[in-house]
Amino acid sequence: MKFLLSERYRLELHWTKVLRPKTGIMHLTDAYFSGPALTQADKINEDDSIRLDFCSQLIVMVKSVYVGDLKWGGVVYNKNGTITLKNARIEYDPDIKGIPNLETKDSLVIDTSGHENDKHLYNLLYPAYVIDRDSELYDYRR
Repeated sequence: MKFLLSERYRLELHWTKVLRPKTGIMHLTDAYFSGPALTQADKINEDDSIRLDFCSQLIVMVKSVYVGDLKWGGVVYNKNGTITLKNARIEYDPDIKGIPNLETKDSLVIDTSGHENDKHLYNLLYPAYVIDRDSELYDYRR
């Protein structure tokens, strides 16, 4: 990948299929977390969410505009170190045209730096980067 992110804080989100039941919602089938950040992360709660900020991948004048909520209904800790997210979905404002049109082979890299226990309350958004099937940063012009 052609961007810098400390491996320590790298959290990846993968899935096998993306369903769009209505505008503003993308269901991620068989979604799971992986990556080095899981080795130091606290237990992930069931029925929880995080706010993903896609702004860092765009050249925009206003921060926190391209935000989506990653929500899930349950978690399963797997023997291979991954965490399966049940009922995973990304919800976003359908009027925002900059949310990426995720595909089956895409994935997200989430930057968890600034979310250690002593800092987490001050950082409500997680910078997120969309990676395409070729392991390159997503091209928002597609």
